[in-house]
Amino acid sequence: MRAELDRVLASREFRGSERRSRLLKYLVEKAVAGERVKEYSIGVDVFDKSPDYDPRIDPAVRVEMGRVRTRLADYYAGEGQANRERLEFPKRSYTPALLAAEQSSEAPGHAWPLPSVVMMVGLAVLAGAAGVVGWRFATRSRKPPDNPQARELCVKARFFWNKRTPEALRTSLELYQQTIRQWPRYAPAYAGEALCYTVMATNSELPAEQTSSQAIDAARAAIALDPTVAEAHAVLGWLAYVINADWKTADIELQRAEELDSNFATAHQWRALGFLYVGQTNEAAPEIAKALQLDPVSMPLLVADGMISYFSRRYDETIEKAHKMLAMEPAFREAHLMLGEAMEAKHDWAGAEREFHTAAWASSGDMEGPARLAHLFALTGQVDRSKEVLAKLLNPTPDQYVDPYQIAFVFTALGQNDKALDWLEKAVRQHTAIIMKVDPYLDPLRAEPRFQQLLAEAHLN
Repeated sequence: MRAELDRVLASREFRGSERRSRLLKYLVEKAVAGERVKEYSIGVDVFDKSPDYDPRIDPAVRVEMGRVRTRLADYYAGEGQANRERLEFPKRSYTPALLAAEQSSEAPGHAWPLPSVVMMVGLAVLAGAAGVVGWRFATRSRKPPDNPQARELCVKARFFWNKRTPEALRTSLELYQQTIRQWPRYAPAYAGEALCYTVMATNSELPAEQTSSQAIDAARAAIALDPTVAEAHAVLGWLAYVINADWKTADIELQRAEELDSNFATAHQWRALGFLYVGQTNEAAPEIAKALQLDPVSMPLLVADGMISYFSRRYDETIEKAHKMLAMEPAFREAHLMLGEAMEAKHDWAGAEREFHTAAWASSGDMEGPARLAHLFALTGQVDRSKEVLAKLLNPTPDQYVDPYQIAFVFTALGQNDKALDWLEKAVRQHTAIIMKVDPYLDPLRAEPRFQQLLAEAHLN
């Protein structure tokens, strides 16, 4: 097993990733020693997680294991095809098995089927674009000729990306990755993949730290193929802001995106949100106005415009903008959430509950709707109902990710400020607390010294 491990670690799929190699080596050594490992011990021993690491909330280990399985499959389908034995991980197991090649679940040269959208929940979203990262950065910066077929597929992918629901984003991601598999030098497909991962990271659908690294990989791959792809520069700018609080890089990359494509409204949108999250609403308003001039019916842009109104405490204006979106698309989840938040702020409890239920029903894998309901129940004295929903948030199923920020605002509404701050600290560490400075939900915490410390840690003060 150690000999096979050495061959795998020397391959191109693993030698470029210290994190992935460290995980595989750790698991093999534990297997050789006859020791069983748990997700918690992997997080602490391999990824240097703190002792209070909670695998139910932070699925970093599961995400990286998905990548390891994918890279092993890539290795045995290519460079390691002639190996007599193979390392494999049975499903839901962290203990590797050493199998003879003919016993392996994937025989040499086996053609990989195109994953369905459902399979992409486990494969694409968690593991990324299989088999492309290893060679991405070796490509030359020569702009390839236009490809009408690839462009058509990317147009379909962008349609789903604009819907912003978890299911639509997974569909968009699959379409972009399908394009990459068929035309591996088509830069816009990598840029689209980066856009999908970016929204997943910042919408609390997957852990921001892991998903943002996939977005950065894809954006850099796009730029390596074509430095003029505006979307890729916008991704690098937005993530520089929300993940690293690197204001200089964020501004340079977002302005570069605007220069490369004056019609790319998302660059203006992200600049507007960057201003908003640090409380500079006067600067945010003209940026979102520029975006809406370019695309006045874009639902994501209209959502950003509504967010500026909501976080500025202009609730009647927020309700008006939410109704405008619902008149255009009655099932639009983000509009229902925004409408519910504004109604809640105006103490229209029944209306807010209706909107949050609608948002929860709109997406099977989304936990934000239930979290908003738990917050509402706590505010209206329905403590048992709030705690019932909170229990589900604290014990998600293995395929669910619950943003610690959502748990923080539920505890805030329950009046348990110490627990709220504990969870808010987790959110800051996971880069999901980017709205904490302006969020009305956290107003009860603002006088707490720990809250001010966390604002400083998040570079939002």
